[in-house]
Amino acid sequence: MILKVVVSIKLDFYSSYLFHRAAFETISRHVIQPYNHESFLDLRFARLPSTKAFVDNYEPREHRTPKDPIKVWMAYFNLLRISLGPGMLGMPLAISQAGIVLGPIITVIAGIMVLHMHTTLLWCLNEICRQLRIPYISYRYGFRVALLHGPAVCQAMGHRAPEIIAVFMILNQIGICTVHVIFTTDSLRDIMDWQSSKPALLALLLPIMFLDSILKSLKVVSYISLLGNICNLVGLILILYHMLLGISHKDVDLVTYSSITWIIVFGCFLYNLSAIGVILTLERNLYKPKALTKRYGVLNISMILNILSSIVFGVLGYLSFGVMDENILRSLPYDDNSTMAAIGLYLISTIFAYPLQCYPAIQILMEVIKNHTSRTPSESTLEMIEYFVRPCFVTITFLVCYLIPFQAPFVAFVGNFCTSMLSLVFPALMELCLLYPGNYGKKNFYLIKDLIIITLGLVCWLNLLPLWTWECVNEKCLPMKATISGKLQSLVTCNMLCSTIQLWPQPTGSVSLSTTAVPVRADLFQLQVMGVTSRPVKQHLQDAFEIFRQELRFTEQKIRGFEEWQRVIVRVGINGSADPRMRLDTDESYRMSIQPKEGSGGIMIVDIAAKSFCGARHGLETLAQMIWLDPYAGSLLMMEAASVEDAPRFRYRGLMIDTSHNYFPVHELIRTIDAMATCKLNTFHWHATGAQGFSIMFGSVPQLAQYAGNEHAAMYTPEDVRTIARYARLRGIRVLLEVDIPAQIGHAWDWGPTIGLGELAHCMELEPWIAYCDEPPCGQLNPRNLHVYEILERLFLEIIQLTGVDDLFHIGGDGVIERCWAEVFNDTDPMEIWLEFTRKTLQSLEKANRKLPNLTLIWSSQLCERIKSDLKEYVHGIGLQARNVAWNENYISGLRTVLSNEDAWDLNNGMGAWYEDAQGAPYNSWQRIYEHRPWSRSTLGCLEGGEATVWSSTLGAGGLDARVWPRAAALAERLWADRPEGATRPVQARLDVHRTRLVTRHNIQAEPMWSMWCTQNTYTCR
Repeated sequence: MILKVVVSIKLDFYSSYLFHRAAFETISRHVIQPYNHESFLDLRFARLPSTKAFVDNYEPREHRTPKDPIKVWMAYFNLLRISLGPGMLGMPLAISQAGIVLGPIITVIAGIMVLHMHTTLLWCLNEICRQLRIPYISYRYGFRVALLHGPAVCQAMGHRAPEIIAVFMILNQIGICTVHVIFTTDSLRDIMDWQSSKPALLALLLPIMFLDSILKSLKVVSYISLLGNICNLVGLILILYHMLLGISHKDVDLVTYSSITWIIVFGCFLYNLSAIGVILTLERNLYKPKALTKRYGVLNISMILNILSSIVFGVLGYLSFGVMDENILRSLPYDDNSTMAAIGLYLISTIFAYPLQCYPAIQILMEVIKNHTSRTPSESTLEMIEYFVRPCFVTITFLVCYLIPFQAPFVAFVGNFCTSMLSLVFPALMELCLLYPGNYGKKNFYLIKDLIIITLGLVCWLNLLPLWTWECVNEKCLPMKATISGKLQSLVTCNMLCSTIQLWPQPTGSVSLSTTAVPVRADLFQLQVMGVTSRPVKQHLQDAFEIFRQELRFTEQKIRGFEEWQRVIVRVGINGSADPRMRLDTDESYRMSIQPKEGSGGIMIVDIAAKSFCGARHGLETLAQMIWLDPYAGSLLMMEAASVEDAPRFRYRGLMIDTSHNYFPVHELIRTIDAMATCKLNTFHWHATGAQGFSIMFGSVPQLAQYAGNEHAAMYTPEDVRTIARYARLRGIRVLLEVDIPAQIGHAWDWGPTIGLGELAHCMELEPWIAYCDEPPCGQLNPRNLHVYEILERLFLEIIQLTGVDDLFHIGGDGVIERCWAEVFNDTDPMEIWLEFTRKTLQSLEKANRKLPNLTLIWSSQLCERIKSDLKEYVHGIGLQARNVAWNENYISGLRTVLSNEDAWDLNNGMGAWYEDAQGAPYNSWQRIYEHRPWSRSTLGCLEGGEATVWSSTLGAGGLDARVWPRAAALAERLWADRPEGATRPVQARLDVHRTRLVTRHNIQAEPMWSMWCTQNTYTCR
């Protein structure tokens, strides 16, 4: 008997040694000589012949000559030992999560699918070899040849196919090795009853795993692997013993319906049943290769036995221990010596198996390094690289382990992310390409079958699994270790339902929000107009509601669940203004409530009451912020009940974008308006002209654009302006289009003499430019040429017609240098000329608009000193846009003012100017913007509001989002709510939530406020 045991152990060791020696030889030979061919074939550039021979008796498997052939019984040994690994310990957990009926069904389906796709992969590789007349081709290069034979979309990625397979195989091995490290760490803590931290345990294990990884002798590795298999087998017997003793659990679920649970379970089954690496090695090195894939061959029998053993082990474990959170070892009685023995044996076997799992990934890495260029490194160089790669690989697995809180979801993650692609998607894609263009069988059976498998594999791959959950503790969302049996709550859902109000800007009136949510869908939202004051208001409301639904549709693109969707009826009543435009006298207040409809389950009622369309739109925006996509549930959720009363503190809340220096595509301006609407900003101040550019082609005065020097492609057409204005209007925003005069005009007005109008501008291109203007080229309008005012009248009229804004206007006035007019008109006080120009400009505006606007803005300057005394007839309608606090303190009294203080609300500060060596003024952080409150009780009566400014001298297309957001959102809450609270940690947490909202709803590339870890650990990150 003892002799038999010794012989058995020796045979097991010998088979394991030969198997792994064959497995870890060269992964792929690039150059090979085809059968009956004198020339050589380089697999890196090989393609299938365009036509197949009618008769071809070449059988690749008959021409293989492995150095150490693997016998059939050895193949059974290596395939069946899959049932002994750590993956088997997770089967009771998987069955408990799927249900006692559904679990075995999914196991059988997954097993049959994996078995079929393994067979398909072997057929594909064998068919490629047959057509190329070579004995063997690796998965990496076989995938490449297959894709290059397929349709154009596959050929496009065919040349990168070896790299794709290599990356997924390396990631797969990293995942498997990480599972081994997690399992070892947990088992060590359990068996020793240590309370040490995870980093301490990892630090203890790291040297052992380092020693494991540097073992390069396959003979030693195979011997260690054999000892591990013996430990596995004994441990499994002990676990089965406890299962049979404990079969008494009656409270079992037949079926579970959670989509996340199904994904976890399917991923676990894929991880446990797939053996792609083992099978490829067997197929290449088996003594009788045909024995692997025949009907009653090694592959079919072994996989069927693995499926059956997985079902039996899983069902017995569930019946014995019920629902569990982790692998079955955590459910065994800890006061039993046999339990400790089982855990210890699996701990030892996992440590022994670790170097074997590292081998494939390290070999692939070395193969890639060796062949990434035409020059092969020397043996000494490769050996030195390998000594560096091995510890790096081990370190990576330990780092991943440190970041993973829970073993079971990570096992499913590896199964879904890597195994689904290697065992399902890629083999199905290979078969489709090899059968291309039309040999897909009767009724396109193979096409339909492979597409279904590819779809299933991609669904598993795309739906990653949660490893953390968040709980609301003392009004703070704290990350917790996820457990499958526990409730999984995503960070976004916790943020929305925790007591802190997550609306931005925060409402100014009473707010009541529920802490529960219901699933909703965009298509089930219905608008009911309860009362409006005009047909245009009704049309705007209907359009705004459709925008609201479109945004929800964009957000819910990733919905995967099947829920009891709630129907939502949105009832809106507007009792006030008949003008849907945003005007200075618009009442933007609103009231909103959400509640279930009494007596009818599944219907929610949203009531919005407002005095204007803009107020109603703000109510829709607040409703939109109460709806979010939960990544765990795969569904849109909406607060089950809410009540909000809200109104803005200031009536002018703006954002100025300068397009005179650099061009921004229309879609970027549109996206900016979307973000403004989300923050309830109401004025898009478009600074369209300057010394270095005139960015709009006005039909009334086309010469301005023609002489400005802008490229045609970098200018906005009247239709562009009209489109942007219409887009903004439906979002409660007005477009304030500024053509800056009389200074900063550049060459745009340098065309008067050519058509007999005289000099329209003076001081063109004088040197040194810094004495005559803020930036070159210099130039100021000629205030004594009456044609200037006729042109301005036409220009003002077109601006009003394009934007539809007639109660608010901006006439510039920035950068006026008195020296220019002093030198041209040396007998006149330059300030008198400036006052004369301003008076005549206002007269031109009055003619164009048939009356003066409610408010005409001018940039603050020395002219402010004379407005109250010399322009008395216009004082009530003139407003200053103040750029520094000093101007506010000296001239704000009695003059209407819009604040845009450079030292706090200029979003360019800290970025530097093109002519400056340093960055200039300090950077205005969101905290500085939020805490800036430059007003007092005495000045509030004249204060219209405020505005952030974005000058584009060092900013271009692609950079606007990050420059503006989320800092402009900080200003939006300051101007809407003007809360006394400063930039506290709760405010930062709310703004970070809103930044995420901007990204997910409108794809705004907003600048991060801090690290992702801080987003997930808001109240820990200090």
